[in-house]
Amino acid sequence: MSQVDFYILPTADEDSRYQFLGKLATRAISAGHWLYIHTDSEQLAERISERLWQSTPDSFLANSLPAENIHAPILIGWQPEHLPKTPDMLVNLSAGYPANTAEFSRVAEIVIQSDEVLTLTRQRFKEYQSAGIPPRMHDMRKRSA
Repeated sequence: MSQVDFYILPTADEDSRYQFLGKLATRAISAGHWLYIHTDSEQLAERISERLWQSTPDSFLANSLPAENIHAPILIGWQPEHLPKTPDMLVNLSAGYPANTAEFSRVAEIVIQSDEVLTLTRQRFKEYQSAGIPPRMHDMRKRSA
């Protein structure tokens, strides 16, 4: 059974979502995970890829898009056929509930304080529960910066 973690961020800006994604990806890769980041579009996947390659001034997070022939610990896709052959950890940055979610050992949802994102997040939370996957909440608003 998958483990689903919702990370509730204190702000509404997309930039904070991508900053947190970099931290989460760094921890996950250090723990030996392979990440699949699911987005809603090719343009968003490309933007996330670029952000990860420039994670900090002195480091990067190696990643690839489906059309690239790069073996990297992070794959970023936007269509169901982009799912990895051996699913490990999913980071869902899409508006919907991704297909084959139960195949991943871990699932992460990064939630910002945008009305649209919060509405979609509530729906996905219910979908995980309906699928028999009890989500865990991590309220990052209560943690110091």
